[in-house]
Amino acid sequence: MADAGFQPTRWSLIGALRNGDSLDGSAARATLCEAYWYPLYAYVRRSGCGAEQARDLTQGFFAHLLEKNLFARAERERGRLRTFLLAALQHYLRDEWRKGQKIKRGSGASPLSIDEAFAENRYAREPANAMTPETIFQRRWALELLERTLLGLRAEYTGAGKANVFDTLKCHLAPDGNEPSSQELGVELGLTSGAVRVAVSRLRARYRERLLREVAASLDATTEAEVDDEIDALFRALA
Repeated sequence: MADAGFQPTRWSLIGALRNGDSLDGSAARATLCEAYWYPLYAYVRRSGCGAEQARDLTQGFFAHLLEKNLFARAERERGRLRTFLLAALQHYLRDEWRKGQKIKRGSGASPLSIDEAFAENRYAREPANAMTPETIFQRRWALELLERTLLGLRAEYTGAGKANVFDTLKCHLAPDGNEPSSQELGVELGLTSGAVRVAVSRLRARYRERLLREVAASLDATTEAEVDDEIDALFRALA
């Protein structure tokens, strides 16, 4: 499932971390932290921690992962990166709370900088219901995957000089019955209704390809069946 147009799988990035302080390892660390900090932060917040404590615990967790080289212990054959990260976070939180919530920031600079106001703004938009920490983690993981897929797809269209096409047609990626008709979109884009329908079909196909690869990146998957199973699980988390 390799494609030069997509980033390395998350498991490949984890492998790069075993190179110590190499440039590859530094880039991998930054990519992993950026991709996965918020689902973990949301889990900590829903577990009952305040904003400042959740920030410190999330930063401390990433420092702990890297200091103890826990990524090296993750086994690709055992499946999902989200499962590994959540289990590792739960273990870390139990240890920290046993110590009286004394936060271990690690030596030197934190591998992850969290803007508390930005994090809390996102958290404020989470459903105000009785979701468990595990449920909100799974939900946020799914939403992060969808967001990265959309951003990557828009960048692809922008690179081809078609940003306006993407922005106009993206409503058809998750239709709710209120999106403009092909004729209306055609007037906006200067296309026939038939050309709009073709463009929407291509957009959906490209979106699915990117989503498949984004999910595969967290699984080290080799078949589409594995990826489809994971997509089903993540969309159930959004229900």
